Amino acid sequence: MQNKIVFSVIFLFLVTGFAFGQSVRNRVKKGNQLYAAEKYDQALNKYQDALLTDPKNERVQFNIGNTKYQKKKYEESLKDYQQVIGTEDLNLEEQAYFNLGNTLYRMNKLPESILAYKRALKMNPDDVDAKYNLEYVRRKLKENAKKQRQNPQQQQQQQNQDQKKDQNKRDLQKQEQQKQQQEQQQQQMKDKKKLSKEDAERILEALKNDEKDIQKKRKMKVTGRRRVTKDW
Repeated sequence: MQNKIVFSVIFLFLVTGFAFGQSVRNRVKKGNQLYAAEKYDQALNKYQDALLTDPKNERVQFNIGNTKYQKKKYEESLKDYQQVIGTEDLNLEEQAYFNLGNTLYRMNKLPESILAYKRALKMNPDDVDAKYNLEYVRRKLKENAKKQRQNPQQQQQQQNQDQKKDQNKRDLQKQEQQKQQQEQQQQQMKDKKKLSKEDAERILEALKNDEKDIQKKRKMKVTGRRRVTKDW
């Protein structure tokens, strides 16, 4: 899709009849060079520095929008282009509408993209790129609508498949839970049996000890008994 939509860039140093401070011009020129080299992060820094020096410079704002667009920060680039709308430079405003259309297209907002291209063409009916992009997005919108009309059965099948997958997933989770519960119960029974065996051994040992104590006491009683001598 990238090669289908035409993108527009305006570089400040190519524009004549516009007064800039030397520092702004140098920063913008460097930003343009970095942009052309696809070093968008560095280019953006140069443009933003230039804008700090000249906050009302709409062309710098426009180039910032272009750079953010290349970085796929479409929400941010949209705001930059919107700030250019209403400028006294009608050529710049037409380019801003054109790039608004591109940005809205990337955001999958096709109806809004069409409106932006229409505004660009209203300002410049001879803009071939805007005409091309407008027709392209219109065809894309019609194709999407056609697919939605033609494939209700496929959509229903996909929905059924998704529901089946969800149900299978829930069944597997339930089976896993049941398996874990069974394993826990089996372990508890093993622990109980083990405990019962240990208890029985302790009881048996206690009984043996009690028996030994009884026998010991009996032996002591017999041993300690006084002998009675008969008086003949």
